Amino acid sequence: MSEFRTCPCCGYRKGFHIFFKPVKDAHHMAFICPQCGQSFDFGLVIKGLRSKSVRGPIFE
Repeated sequence: MSEFRTCPCCGYRKGFHIFFKPVKDAHHMAFICPQCGQSFDFGLVIKGLRSKSVRGPIFE
């Protein structure tokens, strides 16, 4: 797969938001187009995520 930056549904070209969906003892990491809302799941699985996030730096 080449770079996944442009939404194949609406053509938005500035990247995606991500979300984490809990599945058993892990989380699926998937992508959402910020323009049309279409989600994409490539089967990325992350184990060991904390149940609550910790705030980090603010980027501007």
